[in-house]
Amino acid sequence: MNSVSRRRSRALIVVMIVSALLTIAPVFGPLGYTLHYIGDFVAERPQPMRSPDTSFFVELLALIVSPMGLLMFAISLFFFMRSRERNV
Repeated sequence: MNSVSRRRSRALIVVMIVSALLTIAPVFGPLGYTLHYIGDFVAERPQPMRSPDTSFFVELLALIVSPMGLLMFAISLFFFMRSRERNV
């Protein structure tokens, strides 16, 4: 295994980690508040008369970033497995 393939493997691992964080981050951030708000609405719990704490645009950005992170993770995993297969 030469140094170029090692660097490529490390880069792919870094991309997988970053994309996995992008995929799950919105669930714990602004999207998490929205999911709790929707859960309260579905369960017919009393709702405060104010709007949710996060803005519409932040939630929209979170909904866009999550699938993109998942797609990046899948692509980098594919290339990582392919590079491992080629080296063996």
